Amino acid sequence: MLLSLCFRVFGVFCGCSSGEIESRKTGKFLFFSFCGGTRKLTIRTTFPTDLPAIRRLLQENRHSFLACGLEDVPDLLGKAGAALGLLPGEEAGVWGFVAFDAPARNAAAGSLPDGALRVALIGRQTPDGASLAPLISQAIASLHATGQPFQLTALTGEGWLAGSLAAQGFVLTDHLCFYQRTRHNLPESRTRGLLRPLRQDEIAGLIVLDRLAFPPLWRMSEAELWELCFTCRVQAAAVDGQLAGYAALSLHPTADRQDDNQAQLSRLAVHPDFQGRGIGRQLLSESIAYAHAQGCYRILLNTPESNPTAQHLYESLHFRRHGARVPVWVYCGPSG
Repeated sequence: MLLSLCFRVFGVFCGCSSGEIESRKTGKFLFFSFCGGTRKLTIRTTFPTDLPAIRRLLQENRHSFLACGLEDVPDLLGKAGAALGLLPGEEAGVWGFVAFDAPARNAAAGSLPDGALRVALIGRQTPDGASLAPLISQAIASLHATGQPFQLTALTGEGWLAGSLAAQGFVLTDHLCFYQRTRHNLPESRTRGLLRPLRQDEIAGLIVLDRLAFPPLWRMSEAELWELCFTCRVQAAAVDGQLAGYAALSLHPTADRQDDNQAQLSRLAVHPDFQGRGIGRQLLSESIAYAHAQGCYRILLNTPESNPTAQHLYESLHFRRHGARVPVWVYCGPSG
């Protein structure tokens, strides 16, 4: 098990020059107040009516992290996993905002329902010494209040954010590495199995295969895999009539410049019983050839740093590291 430990929520420590911390309940909403410099700042859950203030914070901030589209922000409000920091008195503004998407209840077998950090903002008027730690604490507390098991992830290397995540029990678990291939030559590949488009009646088998091929942290939910099958080109590898692996590729052509065309390898998986036979190489080589045939010579992918076997495969087919690796922070809620 990649994730076998659960971590409790720590108290709201950060930003209190005097050590004074208060909490109170109003209805079903939990509020926190803490001392930031000489002013008291309030933290509460969010409402849909907070959207205008959050939009202003998106435009004017000291620090920002955004892992979703702006059109997705309204869907994060009024739900567990989001918290808002309010400035005191007549200032009537917000100093911070944190939102995790709701952990999916249809998580892959053997995995906890997962919610990812989507937005983290610190406003320009935030007092020195205040951090996002108490906002993250409130977001986690609202998820604990549901009584459901969950896991939270945050993919970020931002120093201003990493410290607050660690203070609330997030653990640096892995790194995500990014690769690209820009060569115009095609790799050689020996036939190891029959490659063909995935049939719709094989999606259930693909879901089982995916669960077996990846550790819990990197498994996709059934809903995510169904979406993958309908938004990507999915090629299946079959050996003696059995589904042995698959590759999912998406194309992103541009109308203006062909040089900007690119493809994304969204998923590559081989059943454990068939690993080490060259099937992954065959699937990857065929995906490269298909991308080239569509005029996409820049092919992108990412893989966990904890998977050296995959990295060796990609590098052997002339994929090269591109950009900085991204830390993967994980928080485990109650196991239920």
